[in-house]
Amino acid sequence: MTVKKRKKSKKINYHLLFFIVAFLILIFAMIKIFLWNKGADSGYDPNAAVEELELETMDHIQPLVASRMENAVDDGINSILFLGNSPFADDKGETGLANSIAKKINGVAYDGSFANSYLTVLHKSYQDTYKPDGLSLYPVVQAICSGDFSLVEEVAGTVSETEIATVEMLKKLDYSTIDMLMIMYDLSDYIAGRPLYNPNEDSDLSTWAGSLNASLQLLEETYPHIRVVFLSPPSCGQTVDGFYIDGDKQNLGNGTLVDYVNYANSVALGNGISFIDTYYGIIPIDRKDEFLIDEYHLNEKGIDAISDRIAYYFKAE
Repeated sequence: MTVKKRKKSKKINYHLLFFIVAFLILIFAMIKIFLWNKGADSGYDPNAAVEELELETMDHIQPLVASRMENAVDDGINSILFLGNSPFADDKGETGLANSIAKKINGVAYDGSFANSYLTVLHKSYQDTYKPDGLSLYPVVQAICSGDFSLVEEVAGTVSETEIATVEMLKKLDYSTIDMLMIMYDLSDYIAGRPLYNPNEDSDLSTWAGSLNASLQLLEETYPHIRVVFLSPPSCGQTVDGFYIDGDKQNLGNGTLVDYVNYANSVALGNGISFIDTYYGIIPIDRKDEFLIDEYHLNEKGIDAISDRIAYYFKAE
C-alpha cells in the first residue's frame, strides 16, 4: 500500500508584506512631498520692472442733485473756491495747485487757503491766547456762511499781508455764484497730534472728523448748491521741522496718517460729498519722491498729477 506524501502549503509572510507595503507608501509620499515643495512655475519675475502701481483708491464722486440747485446763480462761469493750507497756499500764482486745477476744468480759482492753518482747532471755544484757531477750517467756513469775518480778519492781520488779502477776497465773493468748493489739508493736524474723533460728539471742532463734519453740515445748510470736494492729505516724508515720518506706519499719538485719510473719507461719505484719495491714488508713500519737494511740498509733477485726477472727474464740457 502506497502512502502519498502531503504537500506542504506555503505560508504567507505577513510581516514581510507589511514592510513592503509600508516601504512603497513611504516612497510615494516622499515623491509627492518633493513635487509639492518644488511647486509650479508661476511666471513671476522678481527682477521685472513695475511701471505702474496697482493701488485701490477710495475716490467717490457725488453727483449733482437738481433739488439743491434752486438758489444757484448761473453766471456762465465755473467758479471754484479752495480752502485748506499748504497744498494750495504754497503757491497762489498761476502755477499753483488751485489755478492748475481751475485751468484743467475750465474754471476760475478763488484761493481762500491759509498756509499754516489746521483743519482742527486746539480749543473748542476760541481763545485769544491761541490765535491760529481763528484760521482753522470751521471758523473760516462759519465766516463764509454768516458773513461775519471779524475773527478771521483779526487773526489774519497778525500773520501776514497774504492772509489779509485772502480774507478780503473771501469777504467780497458772491457765494451764490460759486459752483464748487475744494478742501485740502496736509499732515499738519497729524503731526500736531490733533485727535481723530470724539465718540461722544460728532462735531467736536478739536477733532479731525468732528471739525470736518461740522464744516460740511454748515456749508450744506447755507449753500446747498455748492458742490463740495474733499482731497485727502497726500503722503509725505520730511516734515517742516525735519522729522521723517511714514504715514502708513507711524502713530504720533492719535493714529497713522492713513487713519486721518480714512476718517475724512468716512465723514465725506456721511455728508454726501465727493472724496479724492490723493494718498493712495496719486502720491503714495513709496512714490513721494516723484511728486514732492523736500519730501513735503508739492512739486510741478505733484501739482499736475492732482489736477489731472480732478480734471478726469470734473472737467466741464
